[in-house]
Amino acid sequence: MRDTSLLELAGDGRSGRYRVQLLSNPALCGCGIRHGDPAKPSLVEWRAIRWALAAEIGEPEGVRTIVFDLVVDRLPGSDGSAFEICRLDAEPGEEAMELASAIDRALAPEFSAPSIKSLASEGTPSRWYPNLEEFEAAALESLDS
Repeated sequence: MRDTSLLELAGDGRSGRYRVQLLSNPALCGCGIRHGDPAKPSLVEWRAIRWALAAEIGEPEGVRTIVFDLVVDRLPGSDGSAFEICRLDAEPGEEAMELASAIDRALAPEFSAPSIKSLASEGTPSRWYPNLEEFEAAALESLDS
């Protein structure tokens, strides 16, 4: 898992209905994902994750990353539910496949999207988007249905 990536270009925002927190210094552990200051890390517990999905972001011949969005909360709102997302990324290939496998093993089957399962078993997620905006719009649409 990387500390710096093309994800930083989008920033760490809380806008609209898809509210993303980019996890810094993520590290898997038995009870979840530690992140933040290594001296005093925060924890996203596996049991707090309501839905996990992955997608390849970027151009096939250019810079690419695998994005993992972990839905940790759903907040009711006047314009529809807002979703709290914890995001991390990995290099395409073995690193992403290992992370997807760990997420898939840690979560109940109904909490892992097909994109996590295909990445864990085949090495590529079943979703691809040229940019984060399109990924977030598609993810929000699937969460609303």
